[in-house]
Amino acid sequence: VKQMLPNKIRVCVVGGGRIGTIHLSNIQKNPSTVVAAFIDVDAQRCAEVKEQSGCLTFSSLDELFANNADDIDAVVICSPTCTHVEYSKLCVSKKKPVLCEKPISMDPKEIRELATFAEAEGVPILCGYHRRHDRSFKKLQQLVIDGDIGDLRTIRSCSRDNPIPAQNFLKISGGIMHDCASHDIDVIRWVVREEPTEVYASASTFIPRIKEIDDWDTVTIHMKFPSGVLATVDICRSAPYGYDQRIEVLGELGMLQAENQRPTTVVKSTVDGVMTDPNCFSFPQRYIETYAAEFDHFLDIVRDNVAPAVTLEDCYRAAVIIDLCNLSAKEGKP
Repeated sequence: VKQMLPNKIRVCVVGGGRIGTIHLSNIQKNPSTVVAAFIDVDAQRCAEVKEQSGCLTFSSLDELFANNADDIDAVVICSPTCTHVEYSKLCVSKKKPVLCEKPISMDPKEIRELATFAEAEGVPILCGYHRRHDRSFKKLQQLVIDGDIGDLRTIRSCSRDNPIPAQNFLKISGGIMHDCASHDIDVIRWVVREEPTEVYASASTFIPRIKEIDDWDTVTIHMKFPSGVLATVDICRSAPYGYDQRIEVLGELGMLQAENQRPTTVVKSTVDGVMTDPNCFSFPQRYIETYAAEFDHFLDIVRDNVAPAVTLEDCYRAAVIIDLCNLSAKEGKP
């Protein structure tokens, strides 16, 4: 049921880490929203956000909802993955629309249970697979739908991180498959519009501190779809030349590519060669417009009951595929 909302939508942000900081900035920049509350177990971070925005701060969602539930209209969850389902359920029970960072959960069953609960309560949840809001990826997907390159043959997604994430984040990230590969798998499903029938993953670890936490830093994934389309995913935690995210789709009539973005489009050509800016440093720079577009979409959901672009069913299917990728990489077979 559509709610009567104030002139500015009052948003609560849970978690003030890397992605939480981006969402806080976008909420403050957006003329339709205000940071009404902030939640973090770190008292110093709460003090910083309160000074910047003047918002209410709390150490837990329970504390917020105990006395100030009527002071917020929507919640953005950026806390560690292990808290996502619990916090989302709590927000849904209080009738607060949710934008939750991915993965919602590493357990597909938990995602299905959350979806059932949210549907029964009539409260929308948008999952933060932000690449669907990127204007280059959106155009590529629309051109595929429009048939510009005919029937698909192959699709390749490359995601290489820069800088290597901090160790404290890696420990709670859910591993490279859930943290990184889930984005590529979501985009590939979105473009191909089918579910894979075959999955094969191979993984290695070259970085000692990642080996210490029993994770991989380099992964390739192969998928085959019912139509015969073949997909490959190439992921690495390290790209010293800059943040590297590209996608290529081959069809019967041609090819589509979404390339890396750079700080400027300047090209310098001299006797020494042809030079351009390096890739964007990392994801906050590469996706600065994309995260803002994602948040605008969330506002449309809150204000106008627009259907989420990324559903919990999408999250469930991505999680199932990731489980198969993990199993394949461990066993060394499809």
